[in-house]
Amino acid sequence: MIRVRPGPGHVRVTLERPERRNTIDEAFLDELSAALTEAEARADCRVVVLSATGEDFCAGMDLDTSHLDAGEGELPYWRLLERLATTELVTVAAVDGAATAGGVGLAAACDMVLAGRSATFRLTEALFGLVPAMALPFVARRVGEQRAFTATLTAEEFDAQAAVETGLADQTAPTAEELVRPLLVKLRRVDRDTVAAVKSYRSTVFPRPAELGAVVSRAFLDRLAQPDVQRNMADLKRALGGLP
Repeated sequence: MIRVRPGPGHVRVTLERPERRNTIDEAFLDELSAALTEAEARADCRVVVLSATGEDFCAGMDLDTSHLDAGEGELPYWRLLERLATTELVTVAAVDGAATAGGVGLAAACDMVLAGRSATFRLTEALFGLVPAMALPFVARRVGEQRAFTATLTAEEFDAQAAVETGLADQTAPTAEELVRPLLVKLRRVDRDTVAAVKSYRSTVFPRPAELGAVVSRAFLDRLAQPDVQRNMADLKRALGGLP
């Protein structure tokens, strides 16, 4: 499902479940968390590059009712986004193809977003009665509160150029992959301790409330528990031939 390839000063993490649109489920979260742990354990690693195979970068979360048993506290998806944002490594999302719903959050939580010409970004949760509660703080950090709010209500789709213009992505090229190597070369000039210091300072100057994880998780679960939302999700799965 996830392939990990160490390289000089970096680790490449590739989502490899194109037949299921690289959706996020429990196994995905465990594997990606383990990949981050592996990268952090490598003394020479400064950068983690997240990419995907297939037409979708990531189609978001596998929304089954098992989430409803999560109880209080933070959901694993939120903890993953927080970790991407706060790890002492530079996290880079190389997006070729569609980033949808929670897939947008996965990209936006990274420190840098590279968008290929085929990249699109769309928060679709409201179309099914959901709130993109966990992705929204990271999207808003990039594009601003009002822009993120509007994009949520209208389910607006951003192509690669629009994503750069709004701040949702940092660079665009025919493919995201061709932007990765030049970025890795630039990042070699900054050592790991400095990266950690800059990211720590950013978190201090622009803090998120300590209780935010529990708040966003509960907001998501409250909507997912609604009968009409569950019907919408069941209809969507049938329409996609059983895919989440």
